[in-house]
Amino acid sequence: MLQALPLMLAMHLLFPRLQGALWGLPHDARSGLTGLSEEMYPGSINELSLSEDIAFRAHFQGAVPPPAQRYWRALVLWTTDGKGWTRGLVAPAQLNYAAQGAAISYTLTPEPSNKPWLPALDLPAQIPPGTRLRSGLVLETALPVRDRLRLEMSAHTQYRMSGLPESERRAGLQRPDSISPRVQELAARWRQSARDDAEVVSAALAHFRTEKFFYTLEPPALEDDPVDEFLFETRRGYCEHYAAAFVTLMRSAGIPARVVTGYQGGEFNPAGNYLIVRQLDAHAWAEVWLPGQGWARVDPTAAIAPERIEYGTEGIRRLLARGAALGGLPSEALRDLLALGAFEQVRQQLRLSWDAANTAWQRWVLGYDQARQRELLAQLGFEDVNPLRLFGLLALLVALVMGLYVVLTRRRMPRPDPVQRAYLAFCRKLAQIGLVRAPQEGALNFAERGAHQLPRLAVSIHAITQFYLHLRYGDNESVESRREFARRVAAFRPRRG
Repeated sequence: MLQALPLMLAMHLLFPRLQGALWGLPHDARSGLTGLSEEMYPGSINELSLSEDIAFRAHFQGAVPPPAQRYWRALVLWTTDGKGWTRGLVAPAQLNYAAQGAAISYTLTPEPSNKPWLPALDLPAQIPPGTRLRSGLVLETALPVRDRLRLEMSAHTQYRMSGLPESERRAGLQRPDSISPRVQELAARWRQSARDDAEVVSAALAHFRTEKFFYTLEPPALEDDPVDEFLFETRRGYCEHYAAAFVTLMRSAGIPARVVTGYQGGEFNPAGNYLIVRQLDAHAWAEVWLPGQGWARVDPTAAIAPERIEYGTEGIRRLLARGAALGGLPSEALRDLLALGAFEQVRQQLRLSWDAANTAWQRWVLGYDQARQRELLAQLGFEDVNPLRLFGLLALLVALVMGLYVVLTRRRMPRPDPVQRAYLAFCRKLAQIGLVRAPQEGALNFAERGAHQLPRLAVSIHAITQFYLHLRYGDNESVESRREFARRVAAFRPRRG
């Protein structure tokens, strides 16, 4: 197996990859995969909070952004009937923005989802081949993602936008006919006391912070008017409750707003130097249009439970399990409450190491397709390689490996000892007069054949052969006997005729 390993690697890395698999699953075989939906209703994202399934992995070329910048937008929801939210507006994106700061480069590896949209670090600055950008900066593929992809991406986490399209303005102000009077009155009060839209946003966030609102992984059920019941009765909710209520309030105050769903945070894996984002990291937040700034992210969940943004859903679950009250906990108390025991630390390290090994296997073996092969060959200096050249390169490499194998494994004849050297000299003397010893011929057989062909030398041949066998296989070999044997061979002078 070890001898065949170099050839196996050469064949795997250089054999021309087929586009697509020789066999595959039906198109709907992955329809049951968990993940974000095109609809959001109270409890829909909360259903993912217990899912450990991996949504995607991200390898950053530089430093990993801090948690406050890890907003991975997947969908923008424009339309609401007062109970749930849907995409509504789906049109090509209009990119009118000014980046603030350098772009962050990373490689995105999403898991199969059977959905066309892709999570992207907000704001996507690079559109990979085979994808398109829809309104709301939603990145999509032409077909549902049924195989693991590897996409080179970049993003600007700080930017300003300009020029709100009229279609987005109308969609960002759409409200249901059944919006409650209490919601309208609350938004009108903020509107009247605010000098601009930014102050309305600040008033809403202050309302969530100062009133008795609670972030919970087990929100109570809501009935016919979820926004009104959440704002004025239960005041307990998950991220989708806060995002839906906030956007409804902003639209009631005349500010274009929209719901964004995706993922927030992620777990850094030092074993592979990448970020793991799971389904439990699913999140919903809001965006409002502010003059001079454009679409600005506003996360009301961060106003209630900043620990969710900093430590993720897993951290929130650990804090709630230990009886912590979310919102403004001292950093020392947070460190103590989030500390893992020795067994949990070992378990976490093993889990991350296994994920790193599995990721490498997926990337270099199961996911080694045409794109990965071209990438590897480009790194080796082979930019333009077609199948014919690949076969030639493969043949050359196989020949080199086989030649190296022959050189390293070639049997080297052992140096003969003095007795054997003397016997070989004896055989060469007989070969000079026509008696050549065959490679497979033993000493006794050779002596008998020689005595038969050269009867006048039969006595000498048998004597030297017996002496040789006695020294070669006997147990009383001495230096003097070896010298005597060498003298007899030297004195042997066969002649023709």
